[in-house]
Amino acid sequence: MSIIKVRVPATSANLGSGFDCAGIALDLYNEVYFSVEKESKLPLNALLLRKESLAHQGFNLVAEKTAKKVPTNIKIGIKASIPRSRGLGSSATLTVAGIVAANILLEANLREEEIILLASQIEGHPDNAAPAYIGGLVLSVSSGEEIKYFQVKPQEPLRVIVAVPDFELATSAARKVLPALVPHQDAVFNAGRFGLLMTSLLTGEYQFLKLAMEDRLHQPYRLPLVPGLQEVMAAAVMHGALGSCLSGAGPSVLAFCNEQVEEIKRAMSDTWRECGITAETYLLDISLQGTEYILM
Repeated sequence: MSIIKVRVPATSANLGSGFDCAGIALDLYNEVYFSVEKESKLPLNALLLRKESLAHQGFNLVAEKTAKKVPTNIKIGIKASIPRSRGLGSSATLTVAGIVAANILLEANLREEEIILLASQIEGHPDNAAPAYIGGLVLSVSSGEEIKYFQVKPQEPLRVIVAVPDFELATSAARKVLPALVPHQDAVFNAGRFGLLMTSLLTGEYQFLKLAMEDRLHQPYRLPLVPGLQEVMAAAVMHGALGSCLSGAGPSVLAFCNEQVEEIKRAMSDTWRECGITAETYLLDISLQGTEYILM
């Protein structure tokens, strides 16, 4: 084999009330290319990644855990379609791709749960790693040395609009503003709404999504970092979205919908424009396939 292409979907974590435990895979993809033969060349329009990239880190972690040797001639490149540092899991695509490629090239024979565990160790939490690998909507939690996860397929048609503003927000910066402790009533607020969120998605009773996606654990603290956040979420719902939230750590905003798509997209971009921010909107489906690879 000369080159492995690994295609990994974008992800949106938290979904409002599911902070650090819920994530969804979207049909927007990064393609990561791995070459280990001296004469083989990456595709011309693939950007060569530095050796400290997350893709290299994922590859090296598999080698370390399985006592395998990293090929000396390895080259990793990417064709990126997922905006970076926008709350769409671009870092998880690199991490997962590196682990998947290493699993093949090093013949590591890792199981699904082992791949998700390794990716979560690099990412710091599984809410992006799990859906990036297996696709769909995934509920995941850390339990001792394991990651427990469950893939949910919404019962009724459900589409996603993501409004991506023209500025970046590092996850590390978005985490620094979160408090170490939260009021008991805020924890109860989120617990109830997260239960309602999962129930709504499992049953197709989407009229509850607006309420279910409310949050007091992370979005209120991140409001100062994302100008117009509250206004954009409100505009999405006002124009027909089933519910809206900050995508991951932000700054992108996600809205669930099944109709009035153009009105919602326009309302989200117009509202951000009123705040002096240009935003690009994507209409996406849920990616049920997760990560895929081919040998080239």
